[in-house]
Amino acid sequence: MSAAASTGRVESAAVANAIDAYRTRFDEDAKNFSLALLALAKSNAKQARAFNQTSQQDKAALRALARWRRDAQHALHHVRAVPAGALGRSLAERWLRALIAALDLQGQALSLLDPSKAADAANSAGRRIEEFQRLEARLDQVLA
Repeated sequence: MSAAASTGRVESAAVANAIDAYRTRFDEDAKNFSLALLALAKSNAKQARAFNQTSQQDKAALRALARWRRDAQHALHHVRAVPAGALGRSLAERWLRALIAALDLQGQALSLLDPSKAADAANSAGRRIEEFQRLEARLDQVLA
């Protein structure tokens, strides 16, 4: 094996190491956010609130979303600490930026008062999640 191939493999391992711990967190974050959204939906179906009144379920969903975003931001910071030419680094950055953008859009969807604009933000978040998943599949191939 050439020195360049060996270096590339070591650097791609650095990218994998930078994100591996966060993959489990992302799964947990997604589950926690989904559970918070289900609780919010049940609450909204059972009771009518005054206009622009935030419920405990709203707050829980936003906290779960913020935790997920924080984990994605930390993962991005760790990826950026890997040498710039490392195999998979730029793809990992794109993957994480897509997740962060999706989470930001989801936060907007939960916060907007206009249902049409909230739906638009949620649809945009869905497209970014799809991009995140496509990039994740490509990243897995590169890092394998």
